[in-house]
Amino acid sequence: MRAVVLVLDAKPDVTVLRKHYPPDHPLIAVDAFGERPVTLESAGASQARFVVFPPVDPYVDLASVAAISRIAERLRAPDGCPWDREQTHASLRPHLLEEAYEALEALDSGDLDRLRDELGDLLFQIAIHAQLAHEEGAFDIADVARRLGEKLIRRHPHVFEGVAIEGGDLLAQWERIKREERAGEGVLGGVPKDLPALFAAERLQERAARVRMVPPRIDLPVDVDDPEFLGELLFDLVGAAREQGFDAETALREANERFMKHVARVETRARTDGRALESYSADEMRALWDETTQ
Repeated sequence: MRAVVLVLDAKPDVTVLRKHYPPDHPLIAVDAFGERPVTLESAGASQARFVVFPPVDPYVDLASVAAISRIAERLRAPDGCPWDREQTHASLRPHLLEEAYEALEALDSGDLDRLRDELGDLLFQIAIHAQLAHEEGAFDIADVARRLGEKLIRRHPHVFEGVAIEGGDLLAQWERIKREERAGEGVLGGVPKDLPALFAAERLQERAARVRMVPPRIDLPVDVDDPEFLGELLFDLVGAAREQGFDAETALREANERFMKHVARVETRARTDGRALESYSADEMRALWDETTQ
């Protein structure tokens, strides 16, 4: 967004330059005979000592995340949008949640055009939160992208480093790496506390199952053999709870809390025994679960 003068004391890395300048961006080569126009591709082959890169229109490449970030910055500027200037992380929280649910609804609809638009709205929410954090001196969207890239590479050593998957269990390796990243967090760390209770129950059980932690279940008098029947069964359970004056969401949320406390007891016992959760067989984990039941 500012003029840049490149000193051609070596052949420039055009790959890097392409990330910041469009191929048709007008450049100016400067040598002993004066100035002449050049292109990004021909700049490196010229005999000029300097190449001037005029500023790029901040909104010329709307297909880039950087442009979306600059739009968020412009909206938050003193002469930007009054509504956007007033927003905070807290005031934007319901909008972030709403956009996430709208993206999920578009995903379920199978309408890819709608999904594209809803993902765009969600991306802008991310950009505006990153801009707010930047104004607070914390981070910007480039930092967000960098941390994401580092995390994805770190969590896939079998892809980026050619490291064999430990024990052949990919999910166990994933959980181990995540726990190493989040020192002090248990196997259930990272499940958002504000998830709807049913969604949270699925995620909590999924995380626990990755280390063979599967609690005993109530024997149902019916077979749950297809999604439609499962939906009707859950719907009827909510109805039965309502008739008894119970709040099904609250009841399930409290069950999730009990499950989390039980998992924490299992983890404490494993630490006392000096063992990693992944080292327990399924039978050993069932025994450990029973032993830590209160």
